[in-house]
Amino acid sequence: MTDMNFDFYVGTNVLFGKDASYKAGEELAARDLKKVMIVTDKGIVNAGLLSHIRESITFEGIEVVVFDEVPPNPPSATVVKGVEVFNENNCDSLVAVGGGSSMDACKAISMMLTNDGDINDFDSFIGTRTFENPGYPVITIPTTAGTGSETTMAAVITNEKTHWKSSTVSPYMSPVVALVDPAITLGLPPHITAATGVDALTHAIEAYTAVGALNGKSPVSDALALQAIQLISGSLRQAYARGDNYEAREKMMSGSMIAGMAFLNVGLGSTHALAHPLGGYYDIPHGVANAILLPYVMKFNLSACPERYADIAKAMGENIEGLTVIEAAEKAVDAVTKLVKDTDIPLLNTYNVKDEDWQRMAEDAFKDNNSNDNPRKCRVEDLLNIYLEANNAR
Repeated sequence: MTDMNFDFYVGTNVLFGKDASYKAGEELAARDLKKVMIVTDKGIVNAGLLSHIRESITFEGIEVVVFDEVPPNPPSATVVKGVEVFNENNCDSLVAVGGGSSMDACKAISMMLTNDGDINDFDSFIGTRTFENPGYPVITIPTTAGTGSETTMAAVITNEKTHWKSSTVSPYMSPVVALVDPAITLGLPPHITAATGVDALTHAIEAYTAVGALNGKSPVSDALALQAIQLISGSLRQAYARGDNYEAREKMMSGSMIAGMAFLNVGLGSTHALAHPLGGYYDIPHGVANAILLPYVMKFNLSACPERYADIAKAMGENIEGLTVIEAAEKAVDAVTKLVKDTDIPLLNTYNVKDEDWQRMAEDAFKDNNSNDNPRKCRVEDLLNIYLEANNAR
């Protein structure tokens, strides 16, 4: 028998439930904040999702500035611009409204307001610096059930010069509170529901199978990851087919959130390592890239952790009674492949990646720290073969 020693960290208070997003003003007022910058994108603004959030803030007598210039795979230039807007308007807090891009950009802006230099210098795995000072208070309001960024102490920002997606991790990055409101996702288009949903499933599966994890594997992260797999795989099709299905949206939102808590503590894997260059070089949305690659990475990893894959199959509702461990593990790969197909995730070859870029992206994926957490050791040629296999799918 071995001693059980592990760390588990969640530095964000969570308010979960229908209309939780209406509490933004109340949460800011409780902290005696006077002028907030909302960090979001133009799609959120045009969809009218800011209206009730803004009203809840102004009702408390708090001024609002909107920074809506966050693109998918936000570059460091977005962080620089956000810092400028915040300082020009003498704000004292931030509220992120959107998917992972807006939340990551918001957390990065907060940190660069109080730490000098370039955000890319603070990459936690290849960077040269760590944050010395906490940032300004951040409240997160996710509008997709995808990244889990609302509770994590991490942000991914693209270095537009090198196409490298910098992963910055610091307890200082933890939002003070996450307002997780499933109702805000009721109008989410099907294709975004699908991509962000499989992104969340990727977090859960990779968290359950990761090794060399950030804080050591624990029964807490295992339990969260398996529960997230069950919630997401059991509700994504329904949320995709009927966007107004609140029960499905609620399960997706909770599954996404707890998957984020799991991977924060144990790391991810090669699906993320491979997805990052696709975002950095070709601006493929992160959720789409993960969804495309997940079945192929699972197939590659199966021999390294078949018992864990058998658990995943069972969590996804597959009947594994009477099967060998390998047969049960294969059921997990099949189940994920079918879920990706049923939700119409696009094929990789539709993005027209140039032949000369595959090798360079595989080398970047190899350098990505997520590859170190993958259950099966990867060589550059392994990662290249996964790219090519996915690209050749029809």
